[in-house]
Amino acid sequence: MKFGINRTKQALGEVQSTLHWNVLIKKAATAVGEMSEDLQIRVTTSGVPKETVEDIQVEMQGHKVNYTGKVTKNGEISWTFVEGTDAAVFSYFTKWINARWSGDGKDTIGKQKLTVDVKADLEIQLLGPDDEVTQTYSLIGCMPQYDQGGELGQSADAINPSVTWTYDDFHRGAGKKTTW
Repeated sequence: MKFGINRTKQALGEVQSTLHWNVLIKKAATAVGEMSEDLQIRVTTSGVPKETVEDIQVEMQGHKVNYTGKVTKNGEISWTFVEGTDAAVFSYFTKWINARWSGDGKDTIGKQKLTVDVKADLEIQLLGPDDEVTQTYSLIGCMPQYDQGGELGQSADAINPSVTWTYDDFHRGAGKKTTW
């Protein structure tokens, strides 16, 4: 069956775009404290979490049958920032990385904060054109890996550092709620 234009538009309603979204640290790592709104504004791209599904495949009698295996919901996503001359992104994430493996600026010492003190919970929100939350991803037990990014040269490009977040688990849901 082929659908007409009016029925097609009615079925879709408003399209979810990759332009309207927001990120925040829901529960900050105690070793570094809250991420300022100024840093939140500087996030220009974000990945979304994805689970890995492993099915059990049984082959017998010439047939392959899939059974439920396991779903792994830990992984990595990245955020890309725009850095300012205030070095705010650099300062915040350097402090975080130093909490994971410290140094004093002259020597790397390797002293660590407890894992519970360097983990945070993140939230990624997809928004409608009216800025209402349409989908929510909550990432649990996140730790950053900071990459200054860029190559210095002769062009007038912005410095765009990135943070790769490892996370232990994630939950997602429609609107502001997530499935726990």
